[in-house]
Order: sequence, then C-alpha cells, then structure tokens
Amino acid sequence: MPLRRPSWRRHLHRVAHGSLRRVRRGAVTVQMAVLAVAAAGGIAVADAAEVPARAAAAPSPVTTPPMGWASWNTFAAQINYNVIKAQVDAMVSSGMKDAGYEYVNIDEGWWQGTRDAAGNITVDTREWPGGMKAIADYIHSKGLKAGIYTDAGRDGCGYYYPTGRPAAPGSGSEGHYDQDFLAFSQWGFDFVKVDWCGGQAEGLDSRTTYQAISDAITRATAQTGRPMVLSICNWGVASPWNWAPSMSTMWRTSGDIIYWGQAASMDRVLANFDSAQHPEAQSPGRYNDPDMLIAGMPNFTAAQNRTHMGLWAVSGAPLLAGNNLATMSAETRAILTNREVIAVDQDALSRQGVKVAEDATGRQVYSKVLSGTNRRAVLLLNRTNSAASITARWSSLGLSGTGTVRNLWTGTDAGTFTDSYTTTVPAREAVLLLVTASSSVPEPTTTSLRGVGSGRCLDAGSQTNGTQSQIWDCNGQTNQRWTPTASGELRVYGNKCLDVYNAGTADNSRVVIWDCNGQNNQKWRLNSDGSITAVGANKCLDVPNNATANGTKLVIWSCNGGANQRWTRV
Repeated sequence: MPLRRPSWRRHLHRVAHGSLRRVRRGAVTVQMAVLAVAAAGGIAVADAAEVPARAAAAPSPVTTPPMGWASWNTFAAQINYNVIKAQVDAMVSSGMKDAGYEYVNIDEGWWQGTRDAAGNITVDTREWPGGMKAIADYIHSKGLKAGIYTDAGRDGCGYYYPTGRPAAPGSGSEGHYDQDFLAFSQWGFDFVKVDWCGGQAEGLDSRTTYQAISDAITRATAQTGRPMVLSICNWGVASPWNWAPSMSTMWRTSGDIIYWGQAASMDRVLANFDSAQHPEAQSPGRYNDPDMLIAGMPNFTAAQNRTHMGLWAVSGAPLLAGNNLATMSAETRAILTNREVIAVDQDALSRQGVKVAEDATGRQVYSKVLSGTNRRAVLLLNRTNSAASITARWSSLGLSGTGTVRNLWTGTDAGTFTDSYTTTVPAREAVLLLVTASSSVPEPTTTSLRGVGSGRCLDAGSQTNGTQSQIWDCNGQTNQRWTPTASGELRVYGNKCLDVYNAGTADNSRVVIWDCNGQNNQKWRLNSDGSITAVGANKCLDVPNNATANGTKLVIWSCNGGANQRWTRV
C-alpha cells in the first residue's frame, strides 16, 4: 500500500537503491534468468569447477506472474464486504476473469488491529458480515482466488498513516505470525501481501523477518493444505531481489507507483519499471514486482495505459489492476484484457526482458525471450519529449535472418524484415512487438572470470552506476556472473555493463559498472590468450601493479600479456 508521506518514501528509495551491500560469504539464493541477448565468443580456456549450487527455494504456488486486482489504489482503507463484492462481480462480467485475472486482493483497511483474549484477529462484522471467511468464500464462488494483507511489524501502515479510518494500533502480525497466517489460510485466502511500515519503524531486519513469515506460511499450508502466495512489500529495502526468491513469489523493488490522493504519473511508472530491472532474480514462480497497475486510473490516457501495460508485460511482472473495475471504460477494459499482451507477460519461461540497445539517449530497445522457436517480445521505448524512430536489430535480440513483426496493440502484422525493424514511437510512449525470426544464435553463457595473477574474480562491486569494478574472492554470486553478448558487452545483473568510464582511452582509465547503452566503451574482445581488450581504447582489462588483494580496483592498460591482464572462466 502507498505511504502518505512522500518525503519519507523518498528516503526509503535512497536506502533501497544506494550501494548494494553484498554478503561475501554464502550463496545468495537467486535463480539466474538467461538474458535475451546473443552469445559472443568465449574465452578460449578450459572451464574450471562449477559454481556451488544454491540452496533450494521454498515452493511457489504459481508458475506464471500473478494476475488480479487489488483494492488500495482506488479505495485506500475505505473497504468492506460490499465494496469487494462489487469488484469481484465486475472482474467476472468485464471479461477480466476470462482473460486470466484471478486474484482479488483486499489491501490495508480491512482490520483495525483488534484481537480477542486468545490473540485471534477480530473484525467488525457490520462491515464484514460472516467475517473474512465469508468474503473469501464469495470470491471462490466466482471461480477466483482471494488475497489479504498484513504488516510485518506490530503496527501496520494503518497505524502510522491512517487513510479514511482512525489510526489502527496493533494492525500488524509481529508476535502472531503462526496464528495469523494459519487464520488467513483457514479463512480461505490464497495470497497474502505483507507490508513493511511497522518493520521499518521498529528497525526489523528485512531478510530474517520475511523468512520467519515465509516459514509461518509453510506451516499453515501443512495444516490446511492451502498454499498462499507471499508478496513481500518492503519497497526494495535491503535489495530483496538478492534473497526474496528463496522465500516468496514476488517482492516489491521500489516505492509506491501512486500515493493516495495524487494523480497517476508516467514518471513514476518509468521509475518503478527501472527499479525492477533484476532479471537474474526472476524465474518461474519468482517475480520482481514494480507495484500494482495504475492503468485506467483518472487522468491517465489510453496511450499511457498501453505503455504502462507493455512495460509490465515485457518485464514479466505481476499484473494486479488497481482501477475501479465496476466503472472502467470499454477502452480501459480492452487494454487490460489484450490477450496478446497478456501472453507476453504470462509466457512460461517467466524471463524478464532486458535493455539490449539505446542508439540515442532515451530511445531504448528491450527484448524478452519467449517460449517457442526464435520468438522475442520487443518493447521500443521513447523516453524523450518528441517522436523518434527506434530500430530493433536482430543481432541485439539474439536472432538472425528474416523476421516477421507484429504490433501487439494494433493486432496487425507489419511484415517480414531482414536484420532489423524501424518504426516511429511517439514521445513518452512505447510500442510492443512480437518478432519471430527464421533463425537465432546461441544464447549467452554466463560465467565468472578469475584473474590468472591474483586468483580472484572480476567483481561488479555494486549495482550503482559508476562503481569501479574490482577483484574479490570467487564466490559465484551475481555480482561476479558475467555474460558476453554478440555485440561485445560483458553484462552483469542482467542490465549493467562493464564500462570504461567516460570513454577513456588513456592508461589507468577506470573500469566501472554502468547501464548498458551500446557504446564502444562498453565493448570488449575476449582473446585466445585470456586477455580482455576494451574495444574503444584498444587496451586491456588490468589489475594494477600485479596486485592480489581483495578490493583492488580495475583499470585499462596497454596490453602486455602479463598475468595481471589474463583471465580464466570459472
């Protein structure tokens, strides 16, 4: 749910997206998503030992991104049985159920924090006749699934930021995890969103707290036989993409997409989309969550709705509508139920699309590998303030030969093209395409790169642009997993590239991490002797002064064949 103090939320955003604090010991539990880019030639040395296996993740109740509706964006805390019932009925009558939307999620405001003498949750039966089980039963009677909400702390968001109701002390589940999640399961809920207002205020540790919640859900399911989707909502604090895949189905990666009482904003849509770019964390049943949809909210145009929906679809993000389903226009309904766009989001591979090209600033190409043969969902995004031509090149998509192009919003075939396709994209909008090619190139092989001289691995340092790369003990974590692409990039985290800072060409120019942009200072040649040449500078990736210590920062230097310029794949 949105917090009502944007200044605090801006602070949280800085906490969530500052330098990444990585655990140096032990495996980070993530499942690597294979990137939607083509392979390049590898380093011509024998592979060393395999990276140690990650710990097994808790089972997920789903294998594709959850779809449904959530109450917060439209109703905030002003919800009751009749409000939810009307949205359930509208989900069915509008055709959204038939299009794949199935969860009806009751957000903050259903409970004022009251409990009986035994600690069991009690609700106002004037608002919820028959208790929460009755509304869950009604949702199930329509062939849908029911979702509910709580907070990880003692007091929930309804206490710290009441919206439409009095402050609700005790409206979190801390101290009652087993009791509350068993009750949710017994009432018939299939999905639970766990917010972080209390957790933040109390200074709880995100990872250990949500692990305890996940364990409580597992125990509840063992008793009732009803699985529950766990939606972690800690706004990206403590980089949940590094640990949440082991314990949940979905995890928020940023602040809220809309604050209660504010108008829908494309700037915030784009910011949340950018914050969710963690493809290495995503796999079937595990999803980065850029927040609920605001398509169909007041003041958002049809073009903005399509762009927003396309961004979420190419990301393979959960699709949880937040508009009023009972009053939405036919145009909004058509956008939310576009079967071809939904198919991109719900593709069985569950891969997250990644940026593969940006020929000019703000003119971006994103590619998502789809199931089937030589198929890609391609989003052409124009972030600029004027219409622009954007080109999708087959080589950037991992494709070759001829390719048929289909516009998924117009439902029309553009034709068959060789090597690339170019179209004009309106300002601040996106075009979503399906490209099916006659052939493809092998997908990239992700690897770690160990310095021959140091015995330590090429390490990204963090996900923050401008962070200087370094050597560190080889540990197999995502910050050391590099993917060579057909265009010569060395990618890490799925969307960051090894970069010679400011396109430097002089000896000792810094080698950093930066958003992939296709420029020559992000092109590298992997040589048969194990050296790695920066194409733009024609100099080699170098560990200065033959250093071997953890944390030694990397540069480029005139190629000399030394052990401090040679790397092996591990």
